[in-house]
Formats: sequence, C-alpha cells, structure tokens
Amino acid sequence: MPETFKTLKAMKRIYYIDWLRILAIITVFFFHTSHFFDPMYWHVKNPQQSESVLLFLGFINLWIMPLFFFLSGASGVFGARKPFLSFLKSKTLRLLVPYVMGVLLLIPPQKYVEGLSNHTFAGGYFDFLQTYFSGGIFNYPMGFDPLWIGAISYHLWFLGHLFVISILFYHLMKYIDMKGEKLMNGINRITSFSGGAVLLFIPVAIAGVLLKKHFPNYTSWADFAKYALFFFLGFLCTTNEGLKQSFLKSRFIALGIGLVLTVMYFVSFSLKETTFGQLFQNNQVYGYYAFQETAGALVTWCWIIFIVATGMKYLNKDTKYRQPLNEAVLPFYILHQTVLLLIGFVVVQWNWENWSKFGFIALSALFTITVVYRLVIKPFNITRFIFGMSKKPIEMN
Repeated sequence: MPETFKTLKAMKRIYYIDWLRILAIITVFFFHTSHFFDPMYWHVKNPQQSESVLLFLGFINLWIMPLFFFLSGASGVFGARKPFLSFLKSKTLRLLVPYVMGVLLLIPPQKYVEGLSNHTFAGGYFDFLQTYFSGGIFNYPMGFDPLWIGAISYHLWFLGHLFVISILFYHLMKYIDMKGEKLMNGINRITSFSGGAVLLFIPVAIAGVLLKKHFPNYTSWADFAKYALFFFLGFLCTTNEGLKQSFLKSRFIALGIGLVLTVMYFVSFSLKETTFGQLFQNNQVYGYYAFQETAGALVTWCWIIFIVATGMKYLNKDTKYRQPLNEAVLPFYILHQTVLLLIGFVVVQWNWENWSKFGFIALSALFTITVVYRLVIKPFNITRFIFGMSKKPIEMN
C-alpha cells in the first residue's frame, strides 16, 4: 500500500536541506571560479582557456540552479504556515532587500571590471558609476519578462526570481499543507514504486517543450516556469512523507538514468554531424527540440533525486557547524561573484599556469569573503539587514 499523506504541524529543522544548501553554495563558488578558464563568454576571461573545463561546468550546470530552487521550495512549508503579510515581510527582508542592495552596491564593480576586460569602458570607477547610474543600468528590456531581473543583477537574479516565485506559490502551498491530503495521496500512489519519483519530471518537460522555443533566453519565461516547478516539487517532497520514501527508493535508478543521459549529451558534441549529434544539438527541427527539452528535464530531475535522496540518507544530522555555516550561505552567495571578479580581473593578467591562477583566485576569494563576513557583515545589524540576515541575537548575561 502506498504511504499515506503526512504533514507534521510542528516540523523541526530539516538538517539535510541545510547541508545540501551549504554544499551547493560551495559548488557554485567553484563553478564560477572555473568560468575564468573556459572558452565560453563570461565577464572576465583568462587569456589561456581550456575546453576540458566545459565538462565540469556542463555537468554542474545540468542541476545546480534547479537544486537551489528545489531546496528553497523544500523550506517553503515553514513559511506557508505564517500569515501572508508575515510571509511577505520575511521574503522581502530575506530576498528583495539584498537583491536591491546588491544591484546598487555589488553589481557595479562587476560591470566595471567587465567593461575594462572587454575594452568597452576606459576610465576610473567613479567615472563608470556616473555613466552607469545616469542611464547604463536602464539599457535593458524592461518589458513583461523576468529576463530583466537578471540583466541588471547578474548572479543575483536567483534572489529576484525566488522572491516572485515564493509569493506566487504561497496560497497554493498553504492550501496543500492544510487540505492537500487527497492530492498528495494521489501523488503517492503514482510514485510509490521504485523509480516512481522520476515521473515527476513530466511537468517540467512539458513547460520546456511549450515555452523554450518562444522564450529561449536564459532566465526568461521558460526558465522561470521550470524553476517555479522545481520550487514546488521541493515543497511537495518536504510535506509528503510518502514522496520522501519514493526518493529513497528511486535514487539509484535516477543515478543510472542521469549518468546515461549525461554521457550521451557530452558525446553528442563530438558527433554533431551525425543523427545522434543532431538529436542533442539541433533545436531547429521540432522533434529534436522536443527531445532535448524532455531529456534535459529528465536528466536534471534525476540528478536532483539522487542528490536529495543521498542527503536524506546521510546528512540529516546536526553538528555545531551546521547553524553558523547555514547562516552564512546567503551572504556568501551575494558576495562571492563580485569578490571573484575583482580578484580574477587582476590574476588572469599574470604569467602563471591556469591551475595556479585557479587556486590563487579561489583561496584569495574564500579568505576575502570570510574576513568580510566575519568582520563587516555578521557583527552589525545594518549589514545583516543588507545581506538578508535576521537581527543579531541579543546575548543574555
């Protein structure tokens, strides 16, 4: 018999979500550090680049941002139990304030070194700020498209999208948490067998097939819809005990599917002129395009199942390091790309080997972020506010 729907009204902290979030932010840090050295476009590039870096970047890119949205949705059950105005206040302080402050304070340095690196700007930083805020920041399509959220904020687009998605899903999450037993029991029946959790990729695939052709740009409506679905799936997984068990039973099947599709995807780059290569690379033929969106949704979801289920099994425990590390995740995310680009802009000009540059950039950025966090952000309520943290706890004597 499938597991019945269970929603715990007095839920405790779910430790594996915190640990996965911590590991995910570390992965993003090294993902962005690697971007200096691959041949694809990024804000600042090393003169010597390597296509081998694309293997690491391509694999991580399959699942890292969907995982972030999934983990955010997995925490959503706690917020959905608040009154709406309390929920809105919480999300505004946690997401919208650091998004806006980041756009004003942290994105201009990124755009400045990008302009210097690409020879689109020459001059001092204050000259750049005058140009940027007198019109440069507005040179983006501000229409009814979430694309502009990222255009003005670079890596902080995640905060903007997550804020909007959280607000949009609040009432649905609250309804399911309170009255969703019939729906959740139905999902349990569909996914109760080994591998059943894999079937939940279907809504994401449908969204991709229907929207990506019309909204192909990164973080436009197609991506927004898929990220929203990953967020919602994360919420369902946390709320539904039966779905958790399905994840655990499905994790090795998901791993197998994920490995096969990932290898096929990478092999297709060396076989572009064959039918096999066209299947993965040519999105002008509708059948190929539909396959790519379906396979992309499937491989992403399979990696999420495996990662999350592994976290459930091995990381659902507390230690003295979890709380301080988890508290630092959001400030770390907000800071990391700006620090990386400022350091990397200087280091890529040195006559060093790529691995030496990579190591120096990574270690220097980690040290700088840690110092800024410990000495500037964490101790003061004003900086905690800017970086989406709650007020400093009052120490009792």
